[in-house]
Amino acid sequence: MSRVDDAPADVAERTFLKTGQEYKAGLKDGREVYYMGERIDDVTTHPATKGGVETVARMYDAQHAPGTADILTHLRTDGARVTNGFFLPRTIADIKFRREGIEYIARQTFGTHGRGMDMIANFLVGMVSEFPAFKRACPEYADHILAYRDMAEENNFFLAETIIDPQGYRSRGSGTAPTETPPERATSQVVKENDEGIWISGVKGVGTAAAFAHEFIFGSFHPALEQESFWISVPADAEGVKVFCREGVHHPDASLKDHPVAALGDETESLVAFDEVFVPREKIFSYRAPELHSVNFCNTWLRFDHWYTFIRITAKAELFAGLAQLIVETLELGNIPVVRQRVADICEYAQILRGLAVAAEELAKPSEGGLMVPDMNTVTAGRSYALANYPWVIHLLQDLCGQGLIVRYSEADLELPAAFGKNFAWFLDTQAMSAQDKNLVMNLVWDVTTSAHAGRMKLFEEANALNVPLLKERLYGEYERDHFVDDCRHFIGLGKSARRTYQTEIIQIWTEQRGQEVLQRAKESERHGHEAGSRGMSGDE
Repeated sequence: MSRVDDAPADVAERTFLKTGQEYKAGLKDGREVYYMGERIDDVTTHPATKGGVETVARMYDAQHAPGTADILTHLRTDGARVTNGFFLPRTIADIKFRREGIEYIARQTFGTHGRGMDMIANFLVGMVSEFPAFKRACPEYADHILAYRDMAEENNFFLAETIIDPQGYRSRGSGTAPTETPPERATSQVVKENDEGIWISGVKGVGTAAAFAHEFIFGSFHPALEQESFWISVPADAEGVKVFCREGVHHPDASLKDHPVAALGDETESLVAFDEVFVPREKIFSYRAPELHSVNFCNTWLRFDHWYTFIRITAKAELFAGLAQLIVETLELGNIPVVRQRVADICEYAQILRGLAVAAEELAKPSEGGLMVPDMNTVTAGRSYALANYPWVIHLLQDLCGQGLIVRYSEADLELPAAFGKNFAWFLDTQAMSAQDKNLVMNLVWDVTTSAHAGRMKLFEEANALNVPLLKERLYGEYERDHFVDDCRHFIGLGKSARRTYQTEIIQIWTEQRGQEVLQRAKESERHGHEAGSRGMSGDE
C-alpha cells in the first residue's frame, strides 16, 4: 500500500531522506561512548556497535530502493519525500499503511531489534496525538513538540529514548526523599536555568541503540519534584553526555551463514549520563508540569509505541511459524502427528496476534489531537498474550530441531573426512536438503531461540514497555466493562452499580501507594536529620 498525500501536480518533489552512508557519516561527531571501560573512537567501526550501525544504515538505504520506498517513505502535500517514522495517521487506512513499514523493518532482523529506525519517532507522534493536553498544561513549551517533529522528520533522525531510572536507589524518585539534594538525590533533574534554556544532570536508561542514534528523548515517569518534570530532546554529541554500553551479545565478525541474525549486530542497551547538559528552549517540550508524567497520561501518549511493539512481535510470530515449517521440511518430520500439532501451536500463536493486530486497526479512534490511534485494549491484550506465550513458542522451535540445534558445525568442518571414505557432511544430509543448507536452518533457529542474542531478546520482550503483570494491570484499569457488569446485575435482578470506572479505581490505588511512599521517605529523612542534629549537640557538649 503506497501513500501519496495528494501533492499538487505543479509542486516539484524534493527529498529529506538520508542514505545509509549519510547516516553513518552523521555519527562521526565526537560523541562520548564507552564500552568495557574504554571510549569508542568511532561507533561506525567499533566491533561493539558497527553491526547495529550497519543494520540501521541498510534501512536508510531501503528508503531509496524501488521495492521499499513506498512503504518506508511518503510524499507530503508540499512535495517533500520524507520518512514514515514521524507520519501522523488520521485515518484507519493511514494506520494500515504505517503498519506495513513497521513490519518490513521488523522482518529485516527477524524481529530481534526492538528499536528500529522508526520506533522512538512514535514518542513525538504520541505527543502530537495528545497535543491539546500538552498545550493546556505547559503552553510555554508545547508548540516546540510540533516544530521538533517537523525538524526531526526533515533530518530523517534516528531517535533513542532515555526515560527509565537505573537500579540505584539514589536515582529513583522513591529511593531518596524529595528533601535530599544532589548528589544524594541523584534523580535526573534541572540543576540550572536561564532565559536561553536549562541544564540537566542525572543518569537514565535503558537507552537501546543510544550509541548510534542522532538524539535522545529524555524525561521521567511520575517525578516527585517540579525540577524533575520535563520532556526534552538532547543530541547524542551534546557536551556532558556519556553513553555506557552493556556487554555485547552478538558476533560482529561472524559470517551470515554461521550467525544469520547475531552477525547483524547488537542494539547495545545503554545507560546515559547527563552531566550539566545544556538544553536550549526550543528542545524543551514540557517543564514543571508533573501532570504530563502521570502513569495515566503517559500510557495515553505512548500508545503508538506500545502498538509498534505489538506489530513487531506479531511480525516475528509469523516468522516463527514459517521457521517451524522450514524445520519440519528440513528434517522430514511432517508425517509425525505430534510434530504437526507443535507447528499448529505456533501457527495459532501467530494467527491470534495477527487477528488482534487487525482488530486494533479496525477499532481505532481519533485522539484529542486528531490522530487516529489503534485500539489500546486490543493492543494491551495482544501484547500480554504474546509475552505470556513467547517462552513456549521458543521451546517448541527448539524441540522441533532435536539434536540438530545442538550439533552445528562450520562449513570447514563439513568438508573434513569422517568414515567410509566420506566427508562429514555426507552423514548429515537429508533427502530434502544438503548438510550445508540444513546447517543454515539450524543456525537461524539457534540465533533466534538459544544464543546469547536470543536470550537478550527474550529479556527485552519481557521488560520492554511493561511486562505481563503490568500489562494485565493496565488491561484491568482500561478495559471498559461497566456495561457488561450492569448486564449481569440486570440478569439476576440487581440494580445498576454506581458509575465508577475501573481505570479511575486503579489510578487512585496507584496514586495513594505512591503518595504514601513519598511521605514515608520524607518522614525518614526528617527523622535522620533530627538524629544527626542530636548527635551534633551531644558532641558540642
